[in-house]
Amino acid sequence: MVLYGALIIGQSAVDAGIVSPILIIIVAITGITSFAIPDYYLAFHCRVARFIYILLGYFAGLLGIAFGAFIHLLIATKVQSFGVSYLDPYIPSKGKINNGIFSSPAWKREKRSDFLDTKKEDKQEQISMKWKYPQ
Repeated sequence: MVLYGALIIGQSAVDAGIVSPILIIIVAITGITSFAIPDYYLAFHCRVARFIYILLGYFAGLLGIAFGAFIHLLIATKVQSFGVSYLDPYIPSKGKINNGIFSSPAWKREKRSDFLDTKKEDKQEQISMKWKYPQ
């Protein structure tokens, strides 16, 4: 019943020229995807973040949304879980460049990641794929 009401109100708003049809589509997609988050508290925080982005977009346009995304990324860099930075696999740490976005393929990596802080630094033998590199 609510779906029919939303369709009628959306169609009448488009016909009256209050909103564009693409706005109705975007609102419908965000409404449907809000059901995909299983945890109540995570869904609540996503809803609050969505309203903040809507307000930033209303007041400052694309620049406001970009500013909000930048602030969101800054906050995510400070978040830690069990003493490890939340974005540590993606942001290089301890001066190493190869453990970030520009990393080598998984089969070429001979060392464990820095954020794991393990006692044994090597993952496997010196050359783990001996069949590919005959000696």
